[in-house]
Amino acid sequence: MYIDVIEDMDAFSQLRENWDEVYDADPHATLYLSWNWLFPWLENLNTPWVVLAAKESGSASRYVAFFPLRLDTRIDGTGRLFNDLRMAGSHAADYTGLISIPESEADAIVAFAQQIKRMNWADLVLDNFCGSDVRFSKLVSCFSQSKFTISQTDRVNKTDQVDNSICPYVDLPEDWDAYLETISSNTRQKLRRLLRAVDTNSEYRITHATKETVAADLNTLLRFWETKWRPRKGKLTDSLVRGHRGMLSRSFERGLLLLPTLWLGDRPLAALAILLDEQKKSLLFYITGRDESFAGPQPGLILHGHSIRYAISRGMKRYDFLRGNERYKYSFGVKEQRLYCYVVATRSGSNLGGRLDVRTLPDALKKATDLHQEGKIDQAARAYRQILETDPRNENTLHRYGQLLAGKSDHVAAKRVFKLLTRMRTDTYKPWLLLGQSCEAMGQYLDAANAYREVIRLQPGVPDIFSKLANVLFKAGRIEDARKALMTSYGVGVAGGEGDASFRVH
Repeated sequence: MYIDVIEDMDAFSQLRENWDEVYDADPHATLYLSWNWLFPWLENLNTPWVVLAAKESGSASRYVAFFPLRLDTRIDGTGRLFNDLRMAGSHAADYTGLISIPESEADAIVAFAQQIKRMNWADLVLDNFCGSDVRFSKLVSCFSQSKFTISQTDRVNKTDQVDNSICPYVDLPEDWDAYLETISSNTRQKLRRLLRAVDTNSEYRITHATKETVAADLNTLLRFWETKWRPRKGKLTDSLVRGHRGMLSRSFERGLLLLPTLWLGDRPLAALAILLDEQKKSLLFYITGRDESFAGPQPGLILHGHSIRYAISRGMKRYDFLRGNERYKYSFGVKEQRLYCYVVATRSGSNLGGRLDVRTLPDALKKATDLHQEGKIDQAARAYRQILETDPRNENTLHRYGQLLAGKSDHVAAKRVFKLLTRMRTDTYKPWLLLGQSCEAMGQYLDAANAYREVIRLQPGVPDIFSKLANVLFKAGRIEDARKALMTSYGVGVAGGEGDASFRVH
């Protein structure tokens, strides 16, 4: 089996037809692994991602399996950087994993694992992995226990004891009455009564979001959701709301969102965000929000009942409550499926290959720079060095590491860094300025003078640069040269021409 690594949107966009073919053939595929959901998600990710694409041979034109992944960067208290390889949909997708044509699955998984082991990471986070026991077992068996540890992640919420690795769902029959016979008589009677009231009572109504109303309907949903969850989630709430809004808005634009809202007159009572998978004939309940001050009929029961009835009328085959075994879900006659939540970690605790993934270096540099700005100098230095072990000519890292060394008065090391930068950044003055400052700090005044001359050649308007040049020349005993520099700074013509910076000192 041959693996291609897809890592840009242009290449991913060309996979649409092939991806849909594999998605349709995979009995375990869910909306979160559809091309239609993944495309806008990957397009808006702020961390690197890759899609591993498997085909029977290097010359084959059709892929038989895909494994979308993302790369995160973390840093410990000592400044050591690590990469985590995660499922591409992590932090938004209730279901993750891979998709494959069934007859190619085993070989594709082995090839995926071999490719993954050639990448640079410390943890492979298999979070919310959805698939058969055979699929998951085949994948983790490719990581030998002599080199890796494999541990399960506890997904039980300690506050309410909800197990988020359990996903209740309903297999939908062909008509509504047949569905009602699958639930308890008490729930059946409630649903009939409540939906009849909505259908016949002009006070209550249910609307579905349209192009004209979706922004307002999302605002209603997320306002209710925020009111309920902010006391528990605190500062995290704002980023969660932004994330929900972005993902749901993009889903609506691609025809993937059903957003029913229950109203009492002009007062919204509750709303559901449901993802719509026409390919797999599934509705996936994502989040809900309700007016907690409303004391009338149960809005959640009404909206879920309405949505299940709607799904059946559209010929859908599954109504999925997604993650969490909350008690109310079981009144709808659900079955359960369980997700795999595991971490495969290197026994060394360090990245495979002993270096960072080059795709993650911008994020690694940001983390190192944050440490530097916080005054955590030793940790920042360690992080900068680790980045340079992966990319010794990373210009931004060299620049900041050199500044850190100079700030520590390690001007010998700083000079080496800045000299390298002057050869790499031939069209900018800053490396020369920093080199001159380090040389001056070490008493290497002639070297400093030559560096400041380069600054003048590249950018004569740098504040006080002529004074800096004159100062080091004076310290080097080059009194006449210092005088020329000062005269030039005041715009006075001297031998060699006004403003002339052509001579070097030796």
